[in-house]
Amino acid sequence: MLKQVLEEIKIVNAPVTVQALSRRLRIDPSALQGMIEFWVRKGELRDDDAADECAPDGGCGSSCTGAASCSFIVDMPRSYSLRL
Repeated sequence: MLKQVLEEIKIVNAPVTVQALSRRLRIDPSALQGMIEFWVRKGELRDDDAADECAPDGGCGSSCTGAASCSFIVDMPRSYSLRL
């Protein structure tokens, strides 16, 4: 099943969310999340949203409280793609 997840992402050849991949493969999203995280740890996939954090200097100025509470960041579903 792990290889099937990776192969499906290769076929899609675009960033994919857990929800979309879950529907395509008919796998429970919570089980699929663990499989995707396995491939991220192995370096085969990347979490496209991991870099969407505030800049080290705060990004928004001295009053920046970080990405988790930033009113300028929309909370979108995480997407994953092949690591190039």
